Order: sequence, then C-alpha cells, then structure tokens
Amino acid sequence: MSDKNQFLKFPLYFILIFIIFSFGILTSGYLYYKNQEDYITREKQQELSAIIALKIDQIISWRQERIDYASTIMDDHFLSIRVSDFIKSRTKLLFKNQITERLTSLASFQYQSLTLIDPQGNVRLSVPTLERGLTPYVKSLANQAMQTQKVVFSDLYLDENSKVMLSVLAPLLVIQGNAKVTVGVILIRIEPYLFLYPLIKSWPTPSLTGETELIRRDGNEVIFLNELRHRENIPLNLRFPVDSPKLVAAMIARGKKGIVEGLDYRGVPVLAVAGLIPDSPWFLVAKVDAVEIYASLKKLSRQLVFLLIVLIGTAGISVAYFQRNQQTKFFRQQYEAERKRRALTQRYEYLTRFANDIILVTDQSLRIVEANDRAITSYEYTLDELLNLHLIDLYPPGSEQVLDTLMRHVDEESGLIFEAMQQRKNGTTFPVEISLRLLDLEGQKLFQEIIRDITERKRTEEVLKQSEKNMRYLASQLLSAQEDERKRLSGELHDELGHALLTLKLQIGSVKEQLLPQQLTLKKEVEKILEFINATIEDVRRLYLDLSPGDLEDLGLTTALRSLVDDFSQLQKHIRWTIKLDNLDGLFALSTQTAIYRIVQEALTNIGKHAKPKKVFLGIKREKQSVSFTIKDDGIGFERHKVVTEKKTLGLLAMEERVKILGGAFELWSQENQGTKISFTIPIPEGN
Repeated sequence: MSDKNQFLKFPLYFILIFIIFSFGILTSGYLYYKNQEDYITREKQQELSAIIALKIDQIISWRQERIDYASTIMDDHFLSIRVSDFIKSRTKLLFKNQITERLTSLASFQYQSLTLIDPQGNVRLSVPTLERGLTPYVKSLANQAMQTQKVVFSDLYLDENSKVMLSVLAPLLVIQGNAKVTVGVILIRIEPYLFLYPLIKSWPTPSLTGETELIRRDGNEVIFLNELRHRENIPLNLRFPVDSPKLVAAMIARGKKGIVEGLDYRGVPVLAVAGLIPDSPWFLVAKVDAVEIYASLKKLSRQLVFLLIVLIGTAGISVAYFQRNQQTKFFRQQYEAERKRRALTQRYEYLTRFANDIILVTDQSLRIVEANDRAITSYEYTLDELLNLHLIDLYPPGSEQVLDTLMRHVDEESGLIFEAMQQRKNGTTFPVEISLRLLDLEGQKLFQEIIRDITERKRTEEVLKQSEKNMRYLASQLLSAQEDERKRLSGELHDELGHALLTLKLQIGSVKEQLLPQQLTLKKEVEKILEFINATIEDVRRLYLDLSPGDLEDLGLTTALRSLVDDFSQLQKHIRWTIKLDNLDGLFALSTQTAIYRIVQEALTNIGKHAKPKKVFLGIKREKQSVSFTIKDDGIGFERHKVVTEKKTLGLLAMEERVKILGGAFELWSQENQGTKISFTIPIPEGN
C-alpha cells in the first residue's frame, strides 16, 4: 500500500513542478517582451524629443536672425530721415531713388520683397517688385508696428495671391522734439519654401516614415502650416476639428504633453512628441509610424515563442531528473559549502594579518586580544607587547574621556567612524581614521578597530588649503586691479572725452546762433547734430557711472544701491520693483562696498538681459554679525547644469568669487519658468 501511495505522489509532484516552471517561463517571456517594447518606445521618445529640441532651437535662431535683420533696418537713422522727407516732400524723385537704393542693398535671397508702407497704410515703394495691395492681416500688422514702435513678426498667412508667406515689419522712427514718431514701416516678406519648410521637413536620422509637422490651433480647428512628406499643397489648407479624439495633432493642440500615441492626418497609427515654439502659437510635432517603430518586435516575438517552447521542453526534461539527483546534489552542496567556509576563514585570516590597515580586536574591557602585522609595524610594539596593552595605551595622554564617550556611542549604534591621534611606542603620534565596530561572536562581545594612517592625506589637505588661500588672494588682487582700471577709464571718459564733447556742443551751438534766418535746412541739420551730441554725452555719462559709481564714495553704499536700482527701473519700466534696504553706511571698507555694489550690479544686469521678469525684489537686512542680501525675480529662470554646459556662468562665478573673497556665503536657486533667487551674506568687521 505504501509503494502504491508513493507511486501516486511521484507523478503529481513532477506535474506541479513542471507547471510552476512553465508558468515562470511564460511570465518571464511576456515580461521580457513588454520590457523590449517599453525600451523601444523610450528610445524612440528620446530620439523624437532630441529632434524636436534641435528643430525648435533652429527655428528660434532663424526667427531671431530675421528679427535682428529688421531691427537693423529700424535703427537705420539715415533711412528713417529719407523716408520722412520722401513722404512729406513734393520733389520725391531724389528721395525715392535713395530709398530704393537703400532697400535694394538690404534685400537678400531669403526675402521675397521689401515694401515701404506710409502711416496711412499705403504702399509707397517696393523692392524688387511692385506691391499692388496689402491684405487686411498685413495692414493690421503694419498698424501694430506703428503703434508699438517695435519689430513685429507675423504668423504664416496667405497673401493677396493666395501664396503662403511670413513677414517681418520694422517701424521707421524719427525724433521730433522729445518723442519718437513713426514715419513708415518696412514690410519684409519671407518665402517659407526657401528655408523654413526645408528646415522643418529635414529628418536627421534614416527613417521611412519620420516626419515633422508645424501646426497651430485656430478656434475649433487645428491647422497644418508646412509641407508634409505624404501629401502636397498642405500649408494652411489641411484642417481638422480640434476635438478629434484620436488625431495626434488635435490632442497636442488641446494641451497634451510628452509622448503622444494616436492617428496622424492619414489615419495611420503613429508615435509622436511635440514642443511649443516660444513666443508663437506654433507647435512642432515629430512623429514616426508605429509599424516602423515596432517592426523589430515582430521578429522578436517569433524568436521568443520558439525560445519559450524550447525552455518549457527543457524544463520538462530537467524535472524528470530532479528527484533522482536531489540527494546527490544536497550532499555535494554541503561539501562545497564546508570547503568554501574553510577557504573563506583562511582568506580572512590572511587578509587580516597582511592588510595595509591596522586591525585590532579588543574585549569589553578594551584589552587587545588580536593584532595584525600592520599594527606591529605602525606602533613599533612586538605582538606580545600589544596583547598586554589596553586600547587607551595607544592614544596620547588625556584621551580617556574622549575614548569613553566614543565607546558608549559604539555600544548604542553598533559602529562608528571617526578621526583621532595614535601614539607609537617611542611617544610620537600620527593621525588616523578609525572604523570601530561591535562584534558578537558566540555570545561574546568584542570590538574590532580598523585603523588607517592618514598622515599623507592630512598633509595633502593642508597643501590644498594653502593653495586655495593663495588663489583667493590672487583673485582679490585681480578684482582690485580691475576696479583701479575702471576708475582710470572713468576718469578719462569724464575729464577728456566728456569735456571735449561739451566743448564741441558749445561750439556747434555758437554756429547755430550765427546762422541766417533763411538757412532753415542747415539749421535743422545743426539741431540734429546737437541732439546726437547730447545722446553721446548721456552715453558717456552712463559708461562713466558704470565704470566708477561716484555715489559710492560720495554718498555711501545705501544711497549708491538705491541709485543703481533707480537707473535699472528707468531702463526696465515694465518691471515692478520691490526694494527693502537697511542702512549699510559705515559698516564696510570702501573696497568691500565696491565689491557689494558690483555683485548687485551684475545680478540686476543678468535680470535685465535674460530673466524677462514682471517683478523683482531686492532685500538687504542687517543682522548682528552680518548683512544678508536677497535678489529675486519671477522670470524665465534656468537649469543650472544647462547653463554650465553652455559655458554661460562667468557672471555667476564672478559674483560667487567676490562673496567668498569677502568671507561670505553665496547661494543660487533657479528653475525654468519659476524665476531665480540669489542670496548671499557678508560678515560685518569687528567693531562696527
């Protein structure tokens, strides 16, 4: 009966093991397949994200070049004056020829035409072809440029000939009295088929279906703006409802971010990544057909099915031998385990004895019970002498209380790492790093000390500290020399160039007074020269103040900082400034005040150049032993590692270095679209 029961149990045991193995193999195969699918998706997402980032950067750079080109035209004072004269004068032929020559010289192969529009919205000149009329959209852009007196960059639109165009409009300004007056607008038409569309259409990696789309939302529709790979005559003609549930372009227009899976304009399943082009309503979408992305998975799935069948068959064969070999394996494992344990014990004893670090073992009374060869060499005791010592005998005199405290911490935490001094047999000491551990061997508590001689490390640390001190000194001398050179340059600007300009202004003013009443044209030219000289004098004054802030020496640091903020607020009138300043006068030496002034000046300059904020806060608070400074904005912010990679941290490093030279602490926090905060503290010298 017993043999029969054993016969029945044996197959059931085998079947259970086989089922478990088979289930595990199938599960592993499925997880591997999903992992490969996720890996391919992540790889493609990273590739598409990189393509989007690259193309957005290229489009931004291209657009900025066009805006800079328009700004150059806008800043052409000669052209503005000639346009004003052309529009007002009855004898127009000379002015017309001069303006035409100027526009012709400004034209390039990337521009369809350059057109002059008067303040009433009428076309007055066009190069190289004559413009017969303007669409209402272009007229509205021209009116916007005149009203704002800024360069305007248009959206893609259909011109009067139903041709896709982009335009940049540059207002022409002249100074009348104390105000700038718009005398016309230069309309620069850009042919997107020449550069923008080829740029968007290009794909940096080999792909049969890879494609880039430029789209924007228009009310309840999403519009395709560029030429596509699989269809023609698309720009501004291909539209879909924005609420299309599976259309990738519609999902992106509704605000979907990250990787997007859905259907493209052909109804084909795709994988896409999109990005918003800053300062525009455009979205750039990079997509690849799902069939292309997952093509390798089909081959993998066939291989995986074959492999799973082989593995399940192998599992069945292996289980058949399992029972027969079980006991043999068990005894073999026991033998191997014992052999490895003995080998490990011998290796531990070898490593302990010949280790490069000192290894000591003490009992609970801290009497040394084991020591390796390195301990004998380092302490210059024999092994018998070491085994007759207590741990405190290896410490310099007076270390009893410190060692007692350390041992209590070890008992509580089961381990401790610290630095200390050790004493040799001849009385000399050397620095060490000690790793102290509590061991429990067969109910007996022992302490193991692994001690490393750190004499060389300490010597190296001292050398590094001295080197850093020398670098700080050199940096301070360099900054001091820089300030001296700034003072010299500001003096020359003020005493020589400033006086020369003033003399020139007076002389030209005298010439103006001597002109006859009928010499009106010459008198106007003289007035323009005087206005230019006044502007130049103001620029020289600004450079002089930037190089050497006179308020700092004459009125003190607090007034100088307030004056600095006032100057920036005049230049950045769209920013809301919040200022909280404690009185700092008399706290610091002039060199320290100058350094603080430069730090705040650099921070405000960075805000004006890069941050694009709406609000800026400057707070200076006096503490007992130091003064804390906080400069915070709500601008676009940045990721610090990106700025470091792009090597744009010179100003930040200069600020941090100035603070460290003054013995202070510097902190910088910034995050994209969340603003920037600079905080630093400067210690107050004793006696103040």
